[in-house]
Amino acid sequence: MKKLLISFIVVLSITSIVLGEIFISENSSSNIIKENKKEDKNNSKYIENNSKHEVKNHNIKNNNEKPIILVHDVSPKYFKQLKEVINVINKYHYANYTMLFVIPDLENPPSGGKWDLRRNREFVKYLHELEREGYKIELHGYKHTFHEFNCPKDECLEKLHNAEIIMRDCGFDNLSFFIPPAWALNNDSLEVLLKHNYTVILTNEIIYPNGTTKKIMNKEYTWYLKKEYVNLYLIKAEINYRYALKHHIPFYLSLHPQTITYGGGLEFLNKFLKFINNSQSSKP
Repeated sequence: MKKLLISFIVVLSITSIVLGEIFISENSSSNIIKENKKEDKNNSKYIENNSKHEVKNHNIKNNNEKPIILVHDVSPKYFKQLKEVINVINKYHYANYTMLFVIPDLENPPSGGKWDLRRNREFVKYLHELEREGYKIELHGYKHTFHEFNCPKDECLEKLHNAEIIMRDCGFDNLSFFIPPAWALNNDSLEVLLKHNYTVILTNEIIYPNGTTKKIMNKEYTWYLKKEYVNLYLIKAEINYRYALKHHIPFYLSLHPQTITYGGGLEFLNKFLKFINNSQSSKP
């Protein structure tokens, strides 16, 4: 009886936390939108007036039901960890619902170009194999330095150009999506990215090249997750997912190879994908 009471209290606590997070998310907007309203009305007009810009045809499956997995920090530095993550994803045949966000030349910390994709042919070959399996290769900054794309327009243009050259040299010339390192972005860099036809993914919304936005739920549960908390975070994720499904909000699962392979992260991913698989199978 005592164990049941403790379990009930734990579930009730998690539910309260999740609902609180949802309430906060629904009643707040991204830092970029806040900037637009408070600090720079000229830049905000770009989003309103750029409706003639065409949106690319993105080949990532999203029926607002199955979550999309966003793998951040895809770099040769985390080759071994990425393979461990991919093994779990492949177990559930989830390649077509997974996007790999690549750092072209990781320099955080400085490495003297050691992790430049062009100097890591085996890793690039592996990414092309994943691409053929259905994984989508996308862009996650340039060198992934601190607040890298929270910068002036000219600096953003240079970084984006350099990143695209590396990706193109490695055979990836069909990039459509962009996640800024540490989610840090300002109006100037946002304008550059949209003009270059990137769809920008943030924590609670997607911004398309034509300036339109779409609300999403983008969560990460596996940041150095301890094994003893796996089931608790699984409950939290299931509640978030069911809420998103009920309200027709696309659900995104963010993860980092270097942190999910610590503790219980991979166990969480395995259990969550099993839950998703069972949920889809049970539908009439």
